Amino acid sequence: MPLRQAHKRSLSEDVFEQLLVEIAGGGMPAGSEIPSERELAAVFAVNRHVVREAVKRLEQAGLVKGAQGGRTKVVDYRQSAGLDVLALLAEHARPGAETLPLLTAALEMRAGIGADVARLCAERDPGAGPELLAIAERLAELHAHELLVADQLFWQRILDGAGNLAYQLAFNSLIRVVHARRDLSVGWLEAELRRSEHRRPIAAAIGAGDPRAAATATRLALSPDAEAGL
Repeated sequence: MPLRQAHKRSLSEDVFEQLLVEIAGGGMPAGSEIPSERELAAVFAVNRHVVREAVKRLEQAGLVKGAQGGRTKVVDYRQSAGLDVLALLAEHARPGAETLPLLTAALEMRAGIGADVARLCAERDPGAGPELLAIAERLAELHAHELLVADQLFWQRILDGAGNLAYQLAFNSLIRVVHARRDLSVGWLEAELRRSEHRRPIAAAIGAGDPRAAATATRLALSPDAEAGL
């Protein structure tokens, strides 16, 4: 995709987004040099400070790396970046086929860590059970976009009980991916909640202080849902 003049309220955000899309889409492959500050400033019709700010953000995200005395090169972000890049890609991806693999990856990871988070909560904070059950009852009554917020509260309570910072930070990034495309997220969540009794078995297992049952219920609830097409 050809780069174009920046026009958003935040010029550095516009430049960052366009470069991110180019890198993620293969227009600037790993190992290639990005254009110089002067060249990018001319393409985007901005000053070099704006370009420098955008490129610095790319470097902080692990997408490019500057070389002293040389041009900045694109790196393989799959080997150098953190989980936040998944959220950035989802937020800036073009609607359609680019977004679905990102959402699928987030859901697969959620399923992988969700069982352990529930296990830890059952071990460390079984008193969370009644509160989780109350949220589960609400989930059975809500529709559409309200579900995303309520389900986020459910998992946040489990994370609080688990007391694991690494899982919490991973959750933050996964939520950004899910919320980036609510038009896709709501459909699979509605189907998943119906199929898993709206999280009630998870809440009951945690309330009973049964780590094994909590993990099993979570694995069943978060397994891929073919009905949603993900």
